Amino acid sequence: MKRLAVSITLLICFVTALMAANGSAGKGIKWELKKGVLTISGNGPMKNFGKDRPWYHPDVKKLVVEEGVTSIGDNLCYGSKNLKEVELPNTLESIGNSAFQSCDDLTYISLPSSLKSIGKNAFQGCQNLSDIHIPYGVEDISDRAFYNCTSLIELDLPISLKRIGNETFAKCSNLVTARLAQGLESVGDKAFDECRILANLSGLPEFINTDTFNKYSLNRAAVKNYWDRKEEMAAKYGNASGTNVANKSEYAKVEPSDVDTDIPFTGKDNKNTFALIIANENYGKLANVPFAINDGEAFARYCHRTLGIPEKNVLLYKDASYGSMREAFGDLRLINDFAGDDMKVIVYYAGHGAPDDATLDPYLIPVDAGRINKDVCIPLASIYQELGSMKLQSAIVFLDACFSGGTRENKMVMADARAIARVPKKQGLTGKVAVLSATSDEQTALPYHDKGHGMFTYYLLKRLQETKGNVTLSDLKEYITKEVSRNSSIVNRKEQTPTFTVSNGASAEWDSWKLTE
Repeated sequence: MKRLAVSITLLICFVTALMAANGSAGKGIKWELKKGVLTISGNGPMKNFGKDRPWYHPDVKKLVVEEGVTSIGDNLCYGSKNLKEVELPNTLESIGNSAFQSCDDLTYISLPSSLKSIGKNAFQGCQNLSDIHIPYGVEDISDRAFYNCTSLIELDLPISLKRIGNETFAKCSNLVTARLAQGLESVGDKAFDECRILANLSGLPEFINTDTFNKYSLNRAAVKNYWDRKEEMAAKYGNASGTNVANKSEYAKVEPSDVDTDIPFTGKDNKNTFALIIANENYGKLANVPFAINDGEAFARYCHRTLGIPEKNVLLYKDASYGSMREAFGDLRLINDFAGDDMKVIVYYAGHGAPDDATLDPYLIPVDAGRINKDVCIPLASIYQELGSMKLQSAIVFLDACFSGGTRENKMVMADARAIARVPKKQGLTGKVAVLSATSDEQTALPYHDKGHGMFTYYLLKRLQETKGNVTLSDLKEYITKEVSRNSSIVNRKEQTPTFTVSNGASAEWDSWKLTE
């Protein structure tokens, strides 16, 4: 009997040791593993580990690095195949070599804006890592950091980035879109080797050209498309040779602002909400809309990361033609036919709006329009009617546009337009629809140059950032109206007062609506 009691005691001690353990992770840094959660706390850099760490790595299901820790040591979570969640502090400056290598269950990680460097093999072989935002501030991504991350589809690199190492994104076989950093100074050998379907490539640095294609192993079609477009831009700016056009961007160049570099990740699952985002910046025959692309892309990131809307539910159209805009709303209708009345919709538009000269009916203007009428533009009334007729829990519309005929740069949309702002005709709403628009009557939707956004969009994003998306439409309306009205007068020396309209069907409930479920 005594032997049995001793055996039970030893078993309890062994199980307890597995469930809870702790130790040193560097000078002033300690680690604790308890019930699957590895917590690192203290102040300063973490020490490097070998592949044999003092804890049993399959037990690690979640990593929490607390504020004060400035680095993640080598091999910290190497081979932790059950690791699903990672929380990193805003004090973190570097991620060590092989820190998350072969973490098979890791699908998403939010990197803090304090981060400066990502070590060799840091995320190598994380084959389910499908979403990663590399923040502004990162300057170096070392060799094979994302090697064989086969679930990565889209990649945005910040303009702070100076160096990409050898084979950094090699064998990311499902990578379709890569937006490279304008400030890149070096790209290592085979950086994108075997990215066989990479077709959308932008921001290619000047030192990478067709002659060095093989060295960098970029998709041949992507490079060709880039250089063809570069030639078009050169011709447009009067330089048919294609040289000296590095500063002639087709989009307004912007430094990331505070709302771009720290987008909260909430982990919400807002699967019944769909976001339709149209960002029209580059107009062939009309004045451009500075920062509209940045507006739309940033709002899309907030939809996914903060509001928890699945990426497949975020429909982003950039520089949309008439046909594309019609198709976008047609897709929304088709989705509703299948999703039914559990569906919620968020519509965001940044671009030109203007009234018809004769009727004063307001229109959204596609990038291929050369005049303003119902044959080549999208009547705002038709969009409201479409939303009102759908089977929806709610539809929330954000319009960073004005309908007076003005532009963000305080000019007229059409070069030969009358230099008089016109008051567009009011549009009625049906169903369960609420609309928050950037301006009132004859006002202009103005930019916030220092932030690289429209004034209206900046404060929309700011409130989502501050509240992590947990905000009612009533609060959002009050905040945006107050901040835009106040700061437009200070920054732009012009009045801009957002307006709010709601349908009768939503009048009793809209103030409690949230963009998250």
